[in-house]
Amino acid sequence: MENLRRLAGEAGVLAGIATAWLFLGLVLVFPSAGLNLADQANPHRYIPYIAKHAGMFWTVNVLGGIAAAVFTAIFVMGLADRFREGSPATAKIASWLGVFGATSFAAAAAIRQIGFSSLIPVYKTAHASGAVAFYGTNGVVHGLLGLGGIVAGLGVLVFAGIMLKSARYSSVGFLSVAAGTVMILDGFVNNVYFFMGSFMAMIVWLIWTSLTLRAEVGPALFHVRFAPRRNGRARHAA
Repeated sequence: MENLRRLAGEAGVLAGIATAWLFLGLVLVFPSAGLNLADQANPHRYIPYIAKHAGMFWTVNVLGGIAAAVFTAIFVMGLADRFREGSPATAKIASWLGVFGATSFAAAAAIRQIGFSSLIPVYKTAHASGAVAFYGTNGVVHGLLGLGGIVAGLGVLVFAGIMLKSARYSSVGFLSVAAGTVMILDGFVNNVYFFMGSFMAMIVWLIWTSLTLRAEVGPALFHVRFAPRRNGRARHAA
């Protein structure tokens, strides 16, 4: 299963980048276009914004939210494979929790993308009905995000218990304890500081853990190779 671990090393880095893009989209890109973080709970601000910036909304949601969830699922499966020989049952539990949490995140991003976009014609026809539908859809999205954070955070804590027993992964294990705790708290507490802290913890955990895994399993699975450049004399001779 060496290729799965190498693939996981690549996927973890991509998951961290996609999560960072999602975070920047919510706290920087959207506000720069006129939608502050607080206004993202206001249908009278959010729905007109989506109608005006559909491409930006898709880019943040799909290339950020859904991509991050898919790459995270691949990453936790490969990470669990790394520890399955020493702790098979614990690694399997951590993998299940991680995949379930990632699935919940992906569902939230998909509902936000499809559900909110479908409310644009409803809102144009009847503002009140569109607003009510927005609140219901937004509640489902936040419920899935909270569930994903709690379950994924538990998975990170389970991984922490395994990592702390390994000399190579001990530092990542301590990071996992902190990251998992913040993610679980963010699922239960509706607070902007926990929201930002959970994002940052997830980004750092994904990238640091995946780089540690890549350093252990060897070269990257995918390589970008460039054809050697021929000098002018060689081209002239040809």
